[in-house]
Amino acid sequence: MVKIIKQIATAILFIICGMFIFRCCMVADKSVFDELSATDTLVTAYADGDFAVKTVKVEKEIADDGYFSAYAFYFIPETGEVQVTVRWNDSVYGYTDMTEGHEYVFHLLNEATGETFPLTTLEAKKRAIYNYRKLTASAVNLGDADTLTVVMELRDGFESTQVVRYGEQPLEDYKLSGGDKKTLGGN
Repeated sequence: MVKIIKQIATAILFIICGMFIFRCCMVADKSVFDELSATDTLVTAYADGDFAVKTVKVEKEIADDGYFSAYAFYFIPETGEVQVTVRWNDSVYGYTDMTEGHEYVFHLLNEATGETFPLTTLEAKKRAIYNYRKLTASAVNLGDADTLTVVMELRDGFESTQVVRYGEQPLEDYKLSGGDKKTLGGN
């Protein structure tokens, strides 16, 4: 009898440890929508050949209040297009008194100029307890020292913000992968 109890306790311990490890892996997963998405503007710019993609590593990938995170930031200077991925946990619906599945509105704020740019959803995905959106904005004016912030409109004027590019961060050239080139219609 004691042996069975020990085996059950060991099995429960392994299950709990496995669930903890799975949860830790989910929190660190930034692989969903981490690549460029083929928008009409991007495909046209790529076909014309006068084309560059800039990127920065999002320094702090989670908003200070913890409501969402942002990563995979891309900027195409020739077209003014920005692509960024956001992710939030299902628990945000409860914190904001919204029904599960509510589509939050996002916009991009240029902190230096005060300009706002609406972000539209290119792709959406749900994985376990996380909701992912690949977002894009067009005609974004981005100077060398401009800070860009993604704003998540939660409810009744309540917002959560996440800086995706600090003004002192230089934009780096993004080298298109073979998959990017294929997605954009290249060889």
